[in-house]
Amino acid sequence: MMTAAASTAAPSTATPTTEAPTIALPTTAAPTTAAQTTAAPTTAAPTVAVPTTVALTTAAPTTAAPITVASTTVTPTIALPTGAAPTTSTPMTAPPTNVPPTTAAPSTASPSTTSPSTAVHQYTISADLPEEPYSDALTDPSSSEYKDLEKRVVAMCVQIYIKKFQLKFIYCVVIKFSPQTLRTAGVNATLGIGFNGTVPIAQLPSNAEVTRTFADALNNSNNTFNVTVNPNSLTVLDSPVTDATTTASPATVAPTTSAPTTAAPTTAAPTTAATTTAAPTTSPPTTAATTTVALITIRVTFRSLQSTFTSDLLNPSSTAFKQRAAMIKGQLDPVFHKGFPSSFKSLVVLSFSNGSVINLMDLVFVNSSAPNDTQIASVLSSAAQNVTGFDIETASIYVNGIISSGVSHKISLITAFCLVLLSWLLSSQQ
Repeated sequence: MMTAAASTAAPSTATPTTEAPTIALPTTAAPTTAAQTTAAPTTAAPTVAVPTTVALTTAAPTTAAPITVASTTVTPTIALPTGAAPTTSTPMTAPPTNVPPTTAAPSTASPSTTSPSTAVHQYTISADLPEEPYSDALTDPSSSEYKDLEKRVVAMCVQIYIKKFQLKFIYCVVIKFSPQTLRTAGVNATLGIGFNGTVPIAQLPSNAEVTRTFADALNNSNNTFNVTVNPNSLTVLDSPVTDATTTASPATVAPTTSAPTTAAPTTAAPTTAATTTAAPTTSPPTTAATTTVALITIRVTFRSLQSTFTSDLLNPSSTAFKQRAAMIKGQLDPVFHKGFPSSFKSLVVLSFSNGSVINLMDLVFVNSSAPNDTQIASVLSSAAQNVTGFDIETASIYVNGIISSGVSHKISLITAFCLVLLSWLLSSQQ
């Protein structure tokens, strides 16, 4: 049995002859990612027909045995590994980009400056009325049950806040009545407490002070309120100020920072990309432009027959004038807000005159959607049965000089004069 020597060429099984074996020289290709070439052990086929177990001949991994051919010694050929050397790319670091950080400033719309009294600061509070039975009629503002409870709650509310805040306070209005809870009988009232829009935010009462003022008045044993409110149920639901009760967080856009990016190494050459961090970008603050709304002022007068006129009502600086003006504004402001929610802006009491007391006031509306004289007179007339502390003679309501029936006051006087004159002429001829 004869064993051929290992070579770098592919293993071949030669038939034994008298000629020297031909050895193919290794062919080295251009460097590739080829694995190390090692001659595999070759087992020659037996020359005897009988089965013969031939011991395996294992060539050394890198050195082939010398082969002698015709007294010529062939130097063993060793195939060098062709594995490509790992290539390491130089880390590339992108220089930081100095772009100013982007901070989106909160967008603030400036208030309309067409009239100093167009804004109203309103607190929305919730209060439980445990002794008032709830019924579905309290969901209907036109029902007698709703009107009765509304009148009592508003009168109590006005009395409490006008005493504490005086001219800063302008109205109290019932937003809705609802069942107290499923487990507790009674009514829950949601109220709007309005403060003069000319008062700076910094000078408005805190949420805690608004509820504390209400609770202190309820806990006063000398109060004469005809409706029972649970002082512990008073809660501010919405407010023009921010304090411990309701704190609004300003919206801030955080700087944008890209996460570090690392490229996974490849089998050819592990490449690591340098971390790239984009600097924060800042854009200039954006401020919304001021919106100006055209307003119209409508003058309204009415007489209070049950009120007694006193001389101090002629002086706008007197306590009597201020209290009556605040009382009228506090009760009629919400009436016009409810009657004309999209157009009514404010109510300003101008003066009082004798006879019993004639009340003069200006109503401010958005010009494009202002109601007509008849609509204004109708809303004021409907409020006559709900006001407290003063009364409204519906037959004496004038809107821009027009009586509520639609006849001009000036024309009525001229007509009356003509009738009197005609009557005198006719009587003189008899």
